[in-house]
Amino acid sequence: MSIRQQVALAAGVSEATVSHVVNKSKYVSPELEARVLAAIKKYDYHPSTIARSMVTKRSNHVAMLVNDLKNPRYAAIAEAMQKTAANYGYIVSIIDFNSFEMDNNQVMDLISRNIDGIFVATYTDDLKPALDKAMSSGIKVISAVKEFGIVLNTDYVPSLDEMMKDLKGLGHERVAYISGYSIKESQHSKFEAFKSAVRKYGMEEDTALIVDGKPPYRADFRAGYDGAKELLERKARMTAIFAVNDLAAIGVLAALREEGLHVPEDISIVGCDNIDMAEFMDPPLSTLDVPKEKMGEAAMKMLLKLMKKEPCEDVWIPSEYIRRKSVSLVKREGV
Repeated sequence: MSIRQQVALAAGVSEATVSHVVNKSKYVSPELEARVLAAIKKYDYHPSTIARSMVTKRSNHVAMLVNDLKNPRYAAIAEAMQKTAANYGYIVSIIDFNSFEMDNNQVMDLISRNIDGIFVATYTDDLKPALDKAMSSGIKVISAVKEFGIVLNTDYVPSLDEMMKDLKGLGHERVAYISGYSIKESQHSKFEAFKSAVRKYGMEEDTALIVDGKPPYRADFRAGYDGAKELLERKARMTAIFAVNDLAAIGVLAALREEGLHVPEDISIVGCDNIDMAEFMDPPLSTLDVPKEKMGEAAMKMLLKLMKKEPCEDVWIPSEYIRRKSVSLVKREGV
């Protein structure tokens, strides 16, 4: 007698009822469900995931697409997403499409391996063909852009507004931007919010202050380091630098020190993401705090709603400006 048959016999129900309880595929009265669950626990019954997926047409497997797995931001989001997923019997795979320089066929091959849903934690225009195919095959997608239906993104407008207001009050007029990614991307929301804040507070707009990303697009220590060196070679006369994330901001710190410049005495720096490392830099790094735990939890809950065909609305999670000792009053014209 199979364990499944033993469970059914002990609970006094049919094997079909056991299946309905396990797969939540049909209503079962609370009394019967309690008996089945007690029998499942007694016999330590673990249904085959493959068999279950054949019944439910689901794999209980979702994917999170990122462009740099080395960035602690994504690890924190993935941890929260997996914690939420585990409560519903799901697992989360993380695909770093940038590090492996995957083309669309390779990305599609990975995400089509019986995946129920995809959270695109970082979007690039290059992913569009693969995501279009995924959605046409029935895979549920949430991403940073309206193009794929439901949006989950960070709202950088309030934090960048606060940052610029603070810098303006400290006498900063020329704030540089180091991107890492291409500013020509159709949905570079952080750069758009940065430009709007510059205009709102009447700061100087100068293309010499903008360092665009270069292929292969990465926003890491090297991107920040090279970006700062480029600004200095241009003699951009900036008094502050905003880096696209904290990793890049740490690279900026290293480059400025190498040139004999002091932070914040000679130039102020602000990063983004508020990774744990930022607070322990010398000086502690000012940053935009992105609620990573909320992002991961929201991603999984939104995918679950879509897979259950329940109403699901866009979610924009606001970021917050945190000023630390890498920002101070302007003490000279700029470098």
